[in-house]
Amino acid sequence: MSENLLNNCLRRFFVFVMITSRQNEFIKRVASLKDKKYRELCGEYIIEGIKQVREAVRSGQEIVNVVVSPLYRGEVFLPDRTVEVSEGVFDKLSEEAAPQGILAVLKIPKTELSPPSDSCLLLDGVSDPGNLGTIIRTANAAGYGELYLRNCADPYAPKCVRAAMSGLFFVRIYRISETGTLFDGVPLICADMAGENVFLFRAPEKFCLVIGNEANGVSGAVRGMCAHTVSIPMRESCESLNAGVSAGILMYALSEGARGK
Repeated sequence: MSENLLNNCLRRFFVFVMITSRQNEFIKRVASLKDKKYRELCGEYIIEGIKQVREAVRSGQEIVNVVVSPLYRGEVFLPDRTVEVSEGVFDKLSEEAAPQGILAVLKIPKTELSPPSDSCLLLDGVSDPGNLGTIIRTANAAGYGELYLRNCADPYAPKCVRAAMSGLFFVRIYRISETGTLFDGVPLICADMAGENVFLFRAPEKFCLVIGNEANGVSGAVRGMCAHTVSIPMRESCESLNAGVSAGILMYALSEGARGK
């Protein structure tokens, strides 16, 4: 028996009833997770696409349900928690322009606030979920495992989840209102256009990179805590870089600086 045929048989064996009504209570609950209010109330969020679901399973995320459409012919994940829905119902739940026919509901991780164990990021007022997701994805790639979010967009919003890809599964997200003594002993490095050229800057072995709001930069309260300020050199014809792009360049440059490049 081919792998595809086996997967289809398994899915049909475990999924007994297809949900065809958009008014079904399960469907309404899943759809409500598109809104921040209900994500916080339920402690759950949605991921979509076969790659994200596969990575969620492999990384040990707490998966509540997997939802598939009749057109889905990929791998079978957690068949005892899989719900099949009609194409029309899946379209109601999907946020993708070209849905792959699979999504999953995950529990939002509960992380107890703690000081950074290694170099980390403090995101101060990053308001665009796309930028936030890009930063999370790049942080995972660059080896920054802890992100502290102060007055930022919701990291579990659909647009942020899409941009972060599976990066959300491999970093710890802390949402904070004040910094207090959280970063005692860890020098904060502020990203600002008036700062020192980051490629000439020798970063300490352990640090916290601070990325500010897209329009207003780092807030005065946080800026006052920063020990250093760095910038990315640019041509005069370029006014600024996207927050996600800037954060990515700075993350890698500072890591190289800390290693004594």
